[in-house]
Amino acid sequence: MTSNKNNDHKSSYETLPITSLLRALGHAPVSITDEESFYPNVFGSATNNRIVMEVNHRLNLWFDRSLGGGGNLLDFARAYWPDLSPEEIRSKLQDIHAAVATMTIPKDKPRRKRKAIKIPHYQIDRTNPLGYNTEVTDFLMESGLWELADLNMQEVHYFVTDQKGKRKDFHAAGWRNENGGWEVRAQHFESCIGPKGMTFLSHSPNVLAIFPEYVDYLKTRNDNRLPYASVLILNYPDFLSASTRRARYFEKVLLYADDSREGYEALAQTFRDELPHTTVISIHP
Repeated sequence: MTSNKNNDHKSSYETLPITSLLRALGHAPVSITDEESFYPNVFGSATNNRIVMEVNHRLNLWFDRSLGGGGNLLDFARAYWPDLSPEEIRSKLQDIHAAVATMTIPKDKPRRKRKAIKIPHYQIDRTNPLGYNTEVTDFLMESGLWELADLNMQEVHYFVTDQKGKRKDFHAAGWRNENGGWEVRAQHFESCIGPKGMTFLSHSPNVLAIFPEYVDYLKTRNDNRLPYASVLILNYPDFLSASTRRARYFEKVLLYADDSREGYEALAQTFRDELPHTTVISIHP
């Protein structure tokens, strides 16, 4: 009996079409075929209707180019609400599922049938310490990062396989986030391979230093306050709310902020409002 109830409970929201969830969240497709719907940037700023995410109607699966990954309904919910607990995510999905079930929403009419766009799905092959790949080394030297890089920065070797099964390999410098993804940087490429997340370096249970991006941390590593602090790198403005929640567990918070940087304009003010014991330290690119 318990097993059947669990299955019924699970199906109450996991049967929700991802397209219906997106519609409820205010996201409209820019193109629709019988098999797929195509969306602009759902996880970030507008992209002038450039297709970033696709949803397969039959499989109820999604893939987002900006994330370099995708999955099912729950995978989407976890990526869309990274600062919510599993219980809070389930509650949101149940509420939306109930609301959709009671509404009469006209189905999106398929527009002119078009060939589905194959969005690259990058996969990690291996990682190495820096210094083995000349392309990565040259990029770090030209960017002024070679002397700053620490042991957390690695050579990331990743690849994509096209529809014909042909594999193409790439190389970049990168560091791992706490969700298992790799934040990669190369001459003409900047993205995350795998799930997005913050990067946390645990050193102290009492003092936390927060940086917008990993390069900010590397450039400020000689600050005499840092050897005594744990370090949290947001990696993306989307994790501002999650970072304030994390910071509440520390007695002292050091926030290294640049209010002029796109996406981080509210960073310092948010911490001043929510965590008054925060010490804000101005940084500049």
